Amino acid sequence: MEAAIETAEAGHLVIGTLHTKSCAETLDRMIDFYDIRDQTSVKYMIASLLKLVLAQRLIKGMDGSLILVPEVMVVDNVISGLIRKDKLGTAEIEDAIQSGTDKGNISLINSLAELFVAEKITLEQAKAQIEEKNIEILNRTIMQLKIKKDRLL
Repeated sequence: MEAAIETAEAGHLVIGTLHTKSCAETLDRMIDFYDIRDQTSVKYMIASLLKLVLAQRLIKGMDGSLILVPEVMVVDNVISGLIRKDKLGTAEIEDAIQSGTDKGNISLINSLAELFVAEKITLEQAKAQIEEKNIEILNRTIMQLKIKKDRLL
């Protein structure tokens, strides 16, 4: 992690992988590489250097094939501010991703809703990928996508 940050500080593009389930969890893992006493300064470095985080899941589609479910977090001023906070809030990061689609963010909920509307996964599969508290947001997103799809037809 230190080598990646030093290389990025020198102006180089750094691409790395971590085994995490979400963009917010990736941030947590990056910060947790460091001792608690160093985490505040690391948060500031990460907030200024990080440009994008991509999390991806593979789930079995209705036809039996594996389906990619992406989550994309573009690190803008809002996300940078959340990273710098004393306590990194996973829910706040997820909300910022969900509300920043105009900046290129793709939320996990949006990806799941699109796959359900496209009839590639079942509603049960979509719900199994998210926390209970987000099911209402998933349902709303599905309804919005269906309305948009109907207008295009």
